[in-house]
Amino acid sequence: MVRSATPGGREPTDGPDPRRIVTRHGFGAELTIARQRSGLSVRRVANALGLPPSTVGGYFAGAHLPALQPPDLVGRLVRTLGITDPAEIEAWQAAYWRLRTGGEQADESPSTTAHTTPPVAVSILPPLRRLLVEPRVRGRDDIVRTLDATVTSSTHLAGGPHVHVLQGIGGSGKSMIALTLAQRAVDAGVRTFWIPADDASTTFAAMHALAVELGISAERLRGGSLPDLVWEHLDALDRPWLLVFDNADDPSRSLGLPGQHLTDGTGWLRPARTSMGTVVVTTRDGLATTWHDPPPQWISFHRVTGLTRADGADVLVELGGHPAGTPGEAADLAERLGGLPLALMLAGRYLAEAGRMPARLATPDLPRTFPAYVAALDHGAGVGMLAAATAGGRSDQHMVDRTWALSLALLIDRGFTYGRPMLYLLACLGAGPVPFTRILKPDILVRSPLFAGMPALGTWDTLRALQGLGLITLADGEAEPSLTLHLLVRDTVRADPRLRRELGRYLQLTTAVLSPAAEDDPKSPTSWVRWRLLADHCTAQLDLLDVGPVDDALVLSVVGLAARAAHFLRAAGHLNEAAAAFVRALEVAHSRLGPDAPDTLALEHGLARVLYDQGDLAGAEARYRSVLAARIDTLGPEHPDTLMTQHYLARTLRQRGALDDADALLTRTVEARMRLLGGRHPDTLTSLHGEADLLRARGRLVEARDRYRDVLEGRRSVLGGLHPATLVTHQYLAEVQHRLDDLDAAGRELAWLWKTNQEVRGLHHPRTLAVGQALVDCLHDSGDLEEAASLGQTVVAARRRQLGELHPATLASRHRLGLILLDQGRVPVAQRELLAVLADRQHALGVDHPHTRATRDAVLALHQRTVPQPTPKEPT
Repeated sequence: MVRSATPGGREPTDGPDPRRIVTRHGFGAELTIARQRSGLSVRRVANALGLPPSTVGGYFAGAHLPALQPPDLVGRLVRTLGITDPAEIEAWQAAYWRLRTGGEQADESPSTTAHTTPPVAVSILPPLRRLLVEPRVRGRDDIVRTLDATVTSSTHLAGGPHVHVLQGIGGSGKSMIALTLAQRAVDAGVRTFWIPADDASTTFAAMHALAVELGISAERLRGGSLPDLVWEHLDALDRPWLLVFDNADDPSRSLGLPGQHLTDGTGWLRPARTSMGTVVVTTRDGLATTWHDPPPQWISFHRVTGLTRADGADVLVELGGHPAGTPGEAADLAERLGGLPLALMLAGRYLAEAGRMPARLATPDLPRTFPAYVAALDHGAGVGMLAAATAGGRSDQHMVDRTWALSLALLIDRGFTYGRPMLYLLACLGAGPVPFTRILKPDILVRSPLFAGMPALGTWDTLRALQGLGLITLADGEAEPSLTLHLLVRDTVRADPRLRRELGRYLQLTTAVLSPAAEDDPKSPTSWVRWRLLADHCTAQLDLLDVGPVDDALVLSVVGLAARAAHFLRAAGHLNEAAAAFVRALEVAHSRLGPDAPDTLALEHGLARVLYDQGDLAGAEARYRSVLAARIDTLGPEHPDTLMTQHYLARTLRQRGALDDADALLTRTVEARMRLLGGRHPDTLTSLHGEADLLRARGRLVEARDRYRDVLEGRRSVLGGLHPATLVTHQYLAEVQHRLDDLDAAGRELAWLWKTNQEVRGLHHPRTLAVGQALVDCLHDSGDLEEAASLGQTVVAARRRQLGELHPATLASRHRLGLILLDQGRVPVAQRELLAVLADRQHALGVDHPHTRATRDAVLALHQRTVPQPTPKEPT
């Protein structure tokens, strides 16, 4: 009987043991055991270390190791967790340095690492079309001219800094300056790359895309440091290039590396002294703690301040029109607004809308001219604030607050009394496009006191009004209508004390509007298009839980929505995004619900599934054991959640080759589920499927075939023929039929599954590619060499893109393709491919791995065929 629930099979009461750490995720699992024994939350540990909770949470999740700086970080960390024995601290440090010097590479070789699967989809093309729809850029000629000269004249010997930082508050026009520069660079034939740097995951995805654009191979991406590889190739470019990091508003996190200072020049941002390139960063952050004061010599710092009176007046006249006043009056208003481009745009659009309003509908105090707008700002604003605003600095943000507040006042004056709650509600959602027809259901909104009495057309009218004043953008011509709230407005609204005072109401409403939209099964492929639009919004409330009082029931609702989004990301194959979502939700769950709360354990279980899917079997096993121990203690050994974790732990053990241990766990799980749920329950069918997998692994193919048939019949009846679980059972049955030499039946089933999985999951889903490879194997063994070669090349190319050159699945596809080419008589090509696979399998799996031996045998056999054999001598 397997009773252990911690890494290495030790009793649940055992403490952490750094000696059993072999992977980064194992390091995180042992740290988690130590933290749970200490009774400390992640946030308390982070506070003790003086580090962000998200960084420290990554240590416990196994997402990254503690950094080299500050010194003795590992020692301080374990001492904070109550480990004071010098010998134990030394063991922790030894484990840490084992991993730092590459000790986990062999264990993690099967995984799809962050270097091969970027977390989000991004473009690195500069969004030049934005220049066609935004107000013309004014007042930035000097800085654009200076940077343009730097870009177009860049050489290996060029003096001066190659890195230019455009710093200013949100809405100051930094991105438009960079975009104007990018347009000039493109026109001059300069290779230009645009990196969205809103957060670390987006930056990573964009730099991964840049690595591909630069021609870095998947093999090198998997095995090396992505920042080092990208910069190695950038430095090698032989003509001028421009790299823009846009919206790097938290540059230490989005451009730096954990534990290192941004200006160390070892992260994404580097000096580029020996290259022909120019780097531009746009950011709100101008703190000396980020950039140093003065910044290092390789950085040129450009403060982006407000526009001059004249340039600001031109913007207002362009948007607000001449009826709003004279150029001089417009200049007065521009000065009052601090010359901030966003504030100018909002004010200009406000006045344009007010000018279109019939006079009889306007109240006497409605500002309709430039002087009236200035008076409205002055009214109740306070002389001190207005004087500070014109001087720039932090009060520029207050001017933006006042500007959009005036826009809301106009909405209310026009009868749009729900403009403010709508704006606050949108700010509680994610930063991405909002599928508003799916989320903002009027019948749900009116149940909230915030929207009580709203008429039937109130939602649409309010959104149109918000768009008319430039606070949101409604997308035209989209199959799924969406809107985008300006990021600066979103940030400003989220910081508004009025929102924070009513945070409970807004979070209740946010969960109320999202919950029906998120009812679709996140694991069902038919819902993935909808979930792709919702996932960001279902995790966005996690960041608001710390800014105001929220009861535990609401915390549960927020965490529950985030968990469903994370489950979708895992099921759809977005594994790195899924890991990040689970880790963020776990930070909140640990601090607000407790480490042993059912919802916390469910998130831990979900993260373990992601680790398994990524190929980190050791990390998955450690986390499953920890969850299983906690669920046995808190829920009992036969609770459905306990049995679920027990099942997945058995699956992980089987995959790791521990067949006897897997058998013992699986037998107990099947017996309990049969007794408690019955033989046709989906969970029971899942465990019966696991028994078939185990029979197959032991080589008992006839028994495995019969069990798969039983499970397939049950899943078709209970779940339907196109359910993902049913398709998996169908695939495995066909593979066993193939191994039993029933090639005709296997070929028919796999051909149908190949077509069906593409329709249900998409061509590049890992499950679809697994079916494709099974079909290749069957076609080859059936003698259909032409079809096998064609499909085999398709699968190899897709797996290389998705998994990398050295992933075991890719190597298996390449090995089979080499054999097919050999049977086609293309001996030189086959020989080259098989020799390459042999070298890669020796590197990735080791020389004695069964798969390596299989390729070696094929190469030796091929050698015997190609080397001429001596002719026997005639007997004398």
